[in-house]
Amino acid sequence: MKKRIASALLLALALLAACGKPAAPQGGTETQEPAAGAEAAAPVVVATMLDSEGGILGKMMIQMLNSNGIETVDKVNFGTPDILRRALENKEVDLVLDYTGSGQYYHPEEAGDPSIWNDPQQGYELTAQLDLEKNNILWLTPASANNTEMIAVKRSFSEENGIRSMEELAAYINGGNPFKLICSASFAENMMGLLGYEEAYGFKLRDDQLIVLSSGNTAEMLKALSEGTNDVNASLVYGTDGALDIMNLVVLEDPEQVPPVYLPAPVLRGEVAAAYPEIESILKPVFESLTLETLQTLNAQVAYEGKDAAAVAEEYLKGEGFLQ
Repeated sequence: MKKRIASALLLALALLAACGKPAAPQGGTETQEPAAGAEAAAPVVVATMLDSEGGILGKMMIQMLNSNGIETVDKVNFGTPDILRRALENKEVDLVLDYTGSGQYYHPEEAGDPSIWNDPQQGYELTAQLDLEKNNILWLTPASANNTEMIAVKRSFSEENGIRSMEELAAYINGGNPFKLICSASFAENMMGLLGYEEAYGFKLRDDQLIVLSSGNTAEMLKALSEGTNDVNASLVYGTDGALDIMNLVVLEDPEQVPPVYLPAPVLRGEVAAAYPEIESILKPVFESLTLETLQTLNAQVAYEGKDAAAVAEEYLKGEGFLQ
C-alpha cells in the first residue's frame, strides 16, 4: 500500500512537471519563464501560520521563488492553522507552509487507523494522496525535522519533582500536586494530543488545571510558563521551538509516542503547480537541508533574539549556497 501511494504521488508530480520547463539549479541563479496556462502570469500568493517558523520558512519560499523569476505576493503570518487551510482550499492563497500530521484533521474519515500519522513516511504519503485526490492540492518535499507536539516544564520544576517523562508527570498529577498546563484548543481536544496523553499515561486534568488558547502560537505559552503566569507550570511545545535550553525548559519524554509526526512542507494548489512546475525542484533542496537542530537555531534567532524573519531566511539561504 505504501509503495502504491508513493508511486501514485510521483506519477502525478511527473505529469505536472511534463507541462513546463525544467527546474532551476539549486543555487537559484537562473531566471525562468513560467509555463503557459491560465494562471501562468499570476503571482504566487505565499502564506503561513502565525509563528516564527512560519515567518522564516515563508520568507525562504518567497526569496527562492523570486530569485528564480517567479513573482510572489507576501502573506506570511496570514492566520491560525484553520484560517490558513480554508484560504488554501478557497484559492485565496496558493502556496503555504503546513505540517504532515495535519492530515488527521483534513481527512478524518478517510484516515482509517490514525496511528499512521505516527510514521513520518506513511503519514506524509497518505496526507499527500488524499489532498491530491480530493482537493488538487500537492504536498511537496518536507523537511526531516519533526515539529511534533510535546509538553515542557521548567528545569527547576523537573529537578525538584523528579519529572523527566510523561509517566513521571502522570504520577505527580495523580498525587494531587498543583499543576496547570497551557496549550492550544486543537491539542487539548485531540486523541493524539492531550486526550491521548491522558489515556496513555492514566491521568485526567480538570478544567481549572488548563489554560486553553485558540492559537497554536507557542511563544505566548512559553512566556507564560517561563514567568509562571496564572500558576502555569507546563506548556505545549513543538519539536523545533527555538532556545528551549536558553529558557531553561525540559521537554518531557513520551515513550508511548502519542502525538503524530509533523514535518514542515510546502503545500501548493494544483493549478499553480501546473503553471509553475519548477516550484517543486526550487524548494526541494532547501527543505531537505532543514534538520531539527537547524530549525531550532533559526527559530531562536527570531523568537528570542528578535531578529527579522526575512533577514534570518536570507542569511541561511546564502550560507547554504541556495542564493547568491
